[in-house]
Amino acid sequence: MLIQVCLGVTALIFSPEPVAAQTRIVRVVTYNIEADINGVTTPLPGLIAPPGNPGNYQAGGVLEGIGEELLNGHAQPLDVLALEETTGNAQTVTPIVNALNTFYGIAGMYSNSSYQATESGGATSDGNGPNALVFNTRTLQLLASAPVDPPGGAGSLGSASGELREVVRYQFAPAGVPVTASNMFYVYVSHYKSGTTSSDLTERAGEAAIIRTNEAIDLPANARVLYVGDYNITTSGEASYQTILAPLAPNGSGQGGGVDPMNPGDNQGINWGGSTAATNLLATETEHSYELEYRDDLQVMTTNVYYGAPGGLSFVPGTYHAFGNNGTTPYRGSVNGSGNTALANRLQTNGPVLISAAQLYLDLTNASDHLPVVADYTLPMPAPRAARMSLAGSNLVITLANCATNSLVTVLMSTNVATPLAGWSAVATSAAIGGLFVFTATNAVDPALRGGFFIFQEQ
Repeated sequence: MLIQVCLGVTALIFSPEPVAAQTRIVRVVTYNIEADINGVTTPLPGLIAPPGNPGNYQAGGVLEGIGEELLNGHAQPLDVLALEETTGNAQTVTPIVNALNTFYGIAGMYSNSSYQATESGGATSDGNGPNALVFNTRTLQLLASAPVDPPGGAGSLGSASGELREVVRYQFAPAGVPVTASNMFYVYVSHYKSGTTSSDLTERAGEAAIIRTNEAIDLPANARVLYVGDYNITTSGEASYQTILAPLAPNGSGQGGGVDPMNPGDNQGINWGGSTAATNLLATETEHSYELEYRDDLQVMTTNVYYGAPGGLSFVPGTYHAFGNNGTTPYRGSVNGSGNTALANRLQTNGPVLISAAQLYLDLTNASDHLPVVADYTLPMPAPRAARMSLAGSNLVITLANCATNSLVTVLMSTNVATPLAGWSAVATSAAIGGLFVFTATNAVDPALRGGFFIFQEQ
């Protein structure tokens, strides 16, 4: 919202009409964190604090570093964190939530789904850790967490169905505003069977069919959906991957077909697991962080999300990537190698400290054997409007209405509207309360001052 203010005069004219519809950027991450094997039940060093000081949450780790990264010139803390290979909510997820809240210094900023997913044979069996989810309560509200099980329920998890770790479907809407059909979206979090045998491929195909069938039966025809997680695929022609991308679901329904931003044309001849010097292939690899050789982790989205159909969650082009990998790490090289430039000139302070690129490369190779996959999306939001302007002595008071509850509003000021946004001065940041944001420009009535402009940015 841009408001022109003629400073130094007592007559103010403004329009109370709302500005054009706005959007909220949502940063989504999927991450296999390896907190479920060899006796590990809590986050590994580097995930939420430096490996050399694992209790120093204010120093941050990979998760906080993701919030520092500039994507299309924009940085923000993560909003959705889809997790694979946890031990359980209490052991693994709660420490992550607490560390994020400590780093940003805002109690309750992050929470997690209370649903405890399971796996074949029970939560401590051979499924390599249940899936879970953490989210930013200031930007999103979690509406539902639904298990996506084979026919017969959780007791049918296993090789016969193909789904070993229970898939969970999470339903979201923006925080602070009413839920509507156009602002809801869904995230399926899954961890497919690993391996390259024919039975492994068959099991992965079974899990993909369960997911697509669930979407077709349980969700609206125009639902905005993200299919994220550890796909454990090697080639793009694999049946499980193709099932998620297929225009038709296994039951013949023509909804829910996915798009992979790293393969939007669905080239079925890609080998993501072979030795290569091709930068475009190297940049997709997510396993292992210390010896890159596979593309296991993906965020696939329905076509309405990928192509940005009006009226719902939309993908921000150019933001999908493996965090810490831009193709400058060679095949079977470590992201902590000297030639990695993935984070160079892409970080800005977004919290109590700046976590350097060198520190984050080290963090990544300790926090997990996988790399996180990150992408930004937009959600439609109601447009704030300038409800009132008034003078209180020499002060100018501007009231914005229709703001999202507890959203953060930053006020930028310039005397030249043509100044690039980077040259505007931030003069205030505060939370909207009860849908209202009130800003007071002190000593605004001064004939010696030039006319000025305010920009109000809501997050």
